[in-house]
Amino acid sequence: MPKPMTTPRLLLFASILLLPVISVRATSNYQYGPDEYVTVTNGLSPDGKIAVTAHGSGELGDENFHLYLTDAGTGKKIGPLEEISEFLDTAANAFAAKWSSDSQDVTIVWRVDRHEPLKAISYRITGRRAQKIKGPFNVKEGDALEKFFIREVPAGDRKPSPKIFGTPLKHD
Repeated sequence: MPKPMTTPRLLLFASILLLPVISVRATSNYQYGPDEYVTVTNGLSPDGKIAVTAHGSGELGDENFHLYLTDAGTGKKIGPLEEISEFLDTAANAFAAKWSSDSQDVTIVWRVDRHEPLKAISYRITGRRAQKIKGPFNVKEGDALEKFFIREVPAGDRKPSPKIFGTPLKHD
């Protein structure tokens, strides 16, 4: 007869099993510097002229948080993407942009809740302005946008942004 697990061993075993679930559901926040705008995952347009960036204030970056259309050359913000007003995370690398090859269209995918579907919105970029095409809309489970988000924004293994505008705070 096998020896029963003791309580500490049982807790350790249960913790190991639940660790992937906990990390998937964790919130990803970031404290931005006053003039720091961080490019979201794949946020730089293929032609290198436009970037989708994130910025907020407060310790969690959730005060006055917005995504912005930004001039990728100068770092000057063009304007907020105001339709993205409901969100769970504030770290730039928790949002993913999927650009068309001609840099004319971009779809942004993000989480609004730990248990609800992802959200997405599509814009056409003309005259350095973002014109909403569709959304925000729920991303269906198994949809190509969900697969894109999971591939580009893996939980617990988020890559730092390749382009930061302004001055970041010193983080420990």
